[in-house]
Amino acid sequence: MISVILLMAGKGKRCGLDKNKILYKLGNKPIYQYSLDLFLKYDFEIICVVNKDDLGELKDKLPKNVKIVLGGKERYDSVLNGIKEAKGDYLIIHDSARPFLDKKIIDEILNIKNDTNCILTYMDVKDTIKINDNKLTSLDRSKLILATTPQAGPKNIILDSYLKKEENEIFTDDISLVEYYHPEVKIDLIKSNDENFKITKEIDLKLASLIWREYD
Repeated sequence: MISVILLMAGKGKRCGLDKNKILYKLGNKPIYQYSLDLFLKYDFEIICVVNKDDLGELKDKLPKNVKIVLGGKERYDSVLNGIKEAKGDYLIIHDSARPFLDKKIIDEILNIKNDTNCILTYMDVKDTIKINDNKLTSLDRSKLILATTPQAGPKNIILDSYLKKEENEIFTDDISLVEYYHPEVKIDLIKSNDENFKITKEIDLKLASLIWREYD
């Protein structure tokens, strides 16, 4: 079985909203509904990790066949709460603040997944990246990629990586933990569609409001 952990426990502060951004509507649907509808097309176990402040609003709106789990203080805590509820032996982890995921990406994950490797979806870097540490240093753009979600892999590998994390260590995505705690694991790469950006700031919300019709 494949378990999808759909992260919905964020907030809307950087978007200038007075509520969780995933509750904001694009057209007739809230942001979280776009990726949820996509995953519902498959025979997946779906675990929605929600903010406790949003539970009252969401519990009657989410389909009865999805699990609802409360998120934690940080993204790490939310993902781990979801993993612990997962019954599947393979995980797909996705940020619901990325509403415009292409179905082709899910199909490609299913096509290349196996019992030993993990999968990172990514986008190309379009700008020049510099390190600002007293002296500017430019990085080779041809060797850089932007990590996106979904990220996927066998549950035993991802769960073990999460359980090994020390309290003072900071990881901003799931594959980072696998890279650190299981360097022997091969990470397969899948190029994501450009529309699969994360709605983080107000400008992202404005952009999303222009393209949602293609994914409704």
